[in-house]
Formats: sequence, C-alpha cells, structure tokens
Amino acid sequence: MHQFAGYTVLAALAVRLAAAWVAPSGRLRLPRPSVGAALDWLARLLFGDARARSQRSPLLAWMAAALLVVVGGAALTGAVADFVTPVERLHEAVADWSLAVVLGHLTLVFALHALKPAAARRTASPNPTESPVP
Repeated sequence: MHQFAGYTVLAALAVRLAAAWVAPSGRLRLPRPSVGAALDWLARLLFGDARARSQRSPLLAWMAAALLVVVGGAALTGAVADFVTPVERLHEAVADWSLAVVLGHLTLVFALHALKPAAARRTASPNPTESPVP
C-alpha cells in the first residue's frame, strides 16, 4: 500500500506539472512565489487593510511551492529507494518533513479562511463615530 500511494503521488505530480506546461497561464500555472508580494501583503494585513483580508494571499504560492518540492521529493526518493536501497534514509527524512509542510499548509488554509469573515464583519459594521441620523 505504501508503494502504491507513493507511485500514485508521483503520477499525480507528473500530471500536475504536465498541465502547467500545457497551460502556462491561468489557474493551472505553477505558483510563482514573490518575497516582495508576501511582505507587502503581510504589512497591509498588520496595518488593518481590509482588502488584504479579502484578497488571495501570496503566502499560498509559497506553500504550494513548498508542497510541490517536499511531497514530490518524498515520492521521488521513495521511487528511487525501490532500486537503490541507501536512498531509503533520505526518503524517510524527506517524508518526515513532508508531514510538517502538509500540517503547515492546513494551518495556513484555516487561518486565511478565518480572515475572510473577519474582513466581512469589519466592512459591514457601521462606523461608531458617525451619527445614525443624517
């Protein structure tokens, strides 16, 4: 079962990379993380910009790239370890890291999802300093 799952992940990543190669623009393109965009978004978020809460986070591109590298690395080293036994230790180490990256991804997704209702509440609530009577 372990080998089947590994080869399935390897095949899924190959299909994903092929889709990105065939359609280099649009939703199927590979993530292009940008340090500047991520820092700008974080700064706007920290200073209370409501648009930053409702926009797509550039941190998702970083997490997608990390997932592709680490999970792909675990699957690839697992396939190599089937034929080259000493690679087994590398496969185990990369697989341990992949679990941490997947948990980090889940944490990021839930945290970003929690920001959306907070942004909606902030924009929907009236300004308490304004008078309700025109």
